Amino acid sequence: MALPFILWGAAALLAGTGVVKGFGAMSDFDDAKNIGESACKRYEDAESSLQNSRNQTNSEFEALGKVKVSIFNNQINHLVTAIKKSKNASSKLKDFDVSISPDELKEMERLILTSLEIERGLGTGAVTGALAAWGAYGSVGLLATASTGTAISTLSGVAATNATLAWLGGGALSAGGFGMAGGTLALGGIVLGPALAVGGFMLASKAEKALTQAHEYRADVDIAIAEMDKMKIVLNALQANAKEVSNALSQMAKRFDVIKVNDDSNSQAFNQMMIVGKGLKSLLDVAIMEQDGGASKNIKAKISGYLEI
Repeated sequence: MALPFILWGAAALLAGTGVVKGFGAMSDFDDAKNIGESACKRYEDAESSLQNSRNQTNSEFEALGKVKVSIFNNQINHLVTAIKKSKNASSKLKDFDVSISPDELKEMERLILTSLEIERGLGTGAVTGALAAWGAYGSVGLLATASTGTAISTLSGVAATNATLAWLGGGALSAGGFGMAGGTLALGGIVLGPALAVGGFMLASKAEKALTQAHEYRADVDIAIAEMDKMKIVLNALQANAKEVSNALSQMAKRFDVIKVNDDSNSQAFNQMMIVGKGLKSLLDVAIMEQDGGASKNIKAKISGYLEI
C-alpha cells in the first residue's frame, strides 16, 4: 500500500538528512586529508631547506679547515723553521718586541705535524670530520687530541662530542663519533618528522576525529618548522663566522709571505715577521663555535685587532 503523501514527505526528509550527514562526513575526511598533505608539504620543504643550510655550513667548516691546514703547513712552518735556525734562539727571542716561549714553539710544532697528517689524507676523504673540527675549533682546543702520533680518526671522534658538529657530519661513526643519529637526537629530534602519518587520518572511525587529528598534526608540524627555523639561524651565523675568519686568515697569510725572512740576520725584518707570525697563530686559535654548538659571538671584533697588525 502506498504511503500517504504526508508520511512520504517525512521519509524523504529523513533520507535527505542522512545524505547530508554522509556528505558532511566525506567533506570532513577530505578536509583532514588536505590539511595533512599541506602540512606535510610544508614540513618537507622546511626540512629540505634546513638540509641545504646544514650542507653549506659543513662545507664552510671544511673550507676553513683547509685554510688552517695550509697556513700551518706553510706560514707557521716557515716561522718555526726560521726561529730554530736563529742563533741562540731561546735567549735572543726575548729581545724582540714579541716573544715566543719554548712551550709555544713546541705547541706550533705539534700542530704542524697534525696539519701535515690531515693534508696527507685530503685525497682519501678520511679526514672530512677532522677538517670540520679544525675549522670549528681554535687550534689550542684541539691539542688534547691532536698531539704528535694521535690518529686523525681520534681527533674527529672526540671533536664530534659537540652535537652540532656531529649533526653537520663531522662525527662519522666510522671515525668514532656520534654520527648523524647522535647529532639528530642531541638537537631535539627536529629532523625525525612528526609521528603521525597523513594516511593515519583516514583510519579514524569518525570524520570529526580525523579532522581533529589533522589539526593536531598541523600544529606539530608548525612546532617542528619553528625549531628548524631556529637551527637555520644558528647555521647561518656559523657560516658567517667561518667566512669572516677564513678571509682574515687569508689576508694575514699574504702579509706574512710579503715580509717573511729565513733567519734573524736582519733583526728588524725578523722582528716584523715574528709580530705578524704570532698574530697569525693567535687568529688560528679563534673558535667560531661555542661548546654548546652556538656560533661564537662578536667574531668581527675579535679578529679586527689581528688585521691591524
